Amino acid sequence: MGRLAIRRVVYSGKKYSFESPYLEDGIVILEGTNGHGKSTFMNLLYYGLGGRVLSFNKNDKDANEKHQEIYNDEDNYVELEIDIDDKRYELTRHIGDNLIFVVGEDEKVIETCVLRNQTNQDTSVFSDWILSKLNIEVFDIVQGIRNFKLNFSDLMRLIYHDQSTEVDKIYKEADNSNFISDSLEIRKAIFEVLLGETYNDYYAALGNYKLKLKEFEKKQAVMDSYDEFLCEILDEDLANVIHIKAMINENKDMVQKVIIERNVAINEKNNSNEILKLVDEQRKALIQYQNERDTLVHAKIATTQSIDKILFLIDEAKKELQEIEKIRFVNKKLRLFTPNTCPYCLREVEREKSKCICGNDIDEDQYEKFFYTDHEYLDILKVKKKAVLSLSNLLEKKNARMTNIVSDILEVDNKLQIIKNYISELTHDIASDYNSAHIRQLDSRERALSAKIIELQRAEELAQKRENLVIEVTKLRNQVEGLKIKVDSYLSAAKEDMLNKKNSFSDIYLELMKLADEHCYSAYIGDDYMPNINFREYRERSASVPKRLMYFLTMLIESLKNEVNFPRFLMIDTPNKEGIDKENLIKNIALLSKADEFTKNGNLSYQIILTTGIDTYPEEYKNYVFLTLENDKYLLKERAECENAHK
Repeated sequence: MGRLAIRRVVYSGKKYSFESPYLEDGIVILEGTNGHGKSTFMNLLYYGLGGRVLSFNKNDKDANEKHQEIYNDEDNYVELEIDIDDKRYELTRHIGDNLIFVVGEDEKVIETCVLRNQTNQDTSVFSDWILSKLNIEVFDIVQGIRNFKLNFSDLMRLIYHDQSTEVDKIYKEADNSNFISDSLEIRKAIFEVLLGETYNDYYAALGNYKLKLKEFEKKQAVMDSYDEFLCEILDEDLANVIHIKAMINENKDMVQKVIIERNVAINEKNNSNEILKLVDEQRKALIQYQNERDTLVHAKIATTQSIDKILFLIDEAKKELQEIEKIRFVNKKLRLFTPNTCPYCLREVEREKSKCICGNDIDEDQYEKFFYTDHEYLDILKVKKKAVLSLSNLLEKKNARMTNIVSDILEVDNKLQIIKNYISELTHDIASDYNSAHIRQLDSRERALSAKIIELQRAEELAQKRENLVIEVTKLRNQVEGLKIKVDSYLSAAKEDMLNKKNSFSDIYLELMKLADEHCYSAYIGDDYMPNINFREYRERSASVPKRLMYFLTMLIESLKNEVNFPRFLMIDTPNKEGIDKENLIKNIALLSKADEFTKNGNLSYQIILTTGIDTYPEEYKNYVFLTLENDKYLLKERAECENAHK
């Protein structure tokens, strides 16, 4: 697990410059009055680590809050000297540029981008470089149709305690804030990657699983579309490649036989007896096809009659529906008749049960069936509409049957015509020595077989493509299933680890909160890893200052207690917000030294860079101050002033 420390922060431009002293381990403090550059220092540091600072953005001419000195300066850049696991690196980023140049101890220069190319998610960026140095695996997060990589700036949301984030929130605002970047899933992932021992493996596996699942679903959709395409262009189900190849070979064998038979027929003299025999066979075939045609014609007539009858029934049913709709409308609007209405004067009559208005005995159920409620009319309409739908479905089937019959008749007519033409040709050949009819038939047979072979070869191409798709889909399905098992395995171990971490975090957080806030008696983090103080009872807004500050401190302490990804580094920018009094703020800041209790006798190191007001820290922290900004002393110095100071 990697450890990060900032050793020096440099700003250089044509008009202004700044260079910090060497920053030691532990707590280092920049104190100053408001407007003298405390937040500017943190912004320079965050910008140099690849963060987004809107007030530095020279490409936004309409920005409301420009940092005038930096925005209007020229040839300006930020330079950071950092240590990662005791290895020194120099980072240089020009203001308004998307590049960060990295120089290592070997003095080799590495050029990296800050922003990832959206059209090429595999582009290597600064985030990938620094995460790899911190031994944090870069992985994809997939949400819906979008996928993106978790960046170092995402993890900085629980490392950089900035001043601009609303005090009742915990996480620093995302650089590109939207409903995805600030979703619960992303925030939980940040916490789990920083503190979970196996969650990095889990999220890496989960990202691979979701990407592979998307690839599988896409390929499955292609295969489904291809199957629909085959159904549209083919009249029957497509056979598999092995069967089609067998049919191609079979037809090729038949072509060879036809060629041999034709060569024999060409060399043989005509035999009238054989021709007469062929004529007789063709006439029998003619009669057979004629009988088949007659059967089809009768079927066509019967189907036509059925269609006409169904059309009549549908028309009648629709008329009946219209009549019922009219009756329902009139009855609903006018309420002309009820079971207790006199049919002569239309007045209401008090009728005795099981008695007619005239006094005769009646069956109550039979009597009331002539008077329907609106609900009963709707039920009747549903039944009638269902009947119309059934008739329409039957009509569709009959029309399909008619189409098939007409197609079969045309096919039989074609065969009849071919046989008639063949008989005519055979008759002419009786007086000749040359069997031209038989040879022409063999020629026709060869053409038909050759056409069939071409058709089968096209079918083979289609079938081969389908089988290739099946192989790809099956392979992807197996990969998805394997990755799912891997994800579930990592998740099980990660959940157990995170349960222990959550309990440990809550214990430390409660202890710190009791020390920071005299009115706090309960503090823990929930399943969303967000803090719950005093069971969420209402507190004054100033109570949110220790709530957030102690959360970040607990993150640091957890990294000192366990081998986790949190880089044992905090940036805390002026935490005196929302009216917290100076005494309580100093008491809160004093708790930062609690981290020393977990350094295991000095074997572990950490760094907290703190900016705060003048003397807004415990007296014992005085030696931690590396820079004081007050009166005429500002962070950024004009070049002329610097040159005079050197002289």
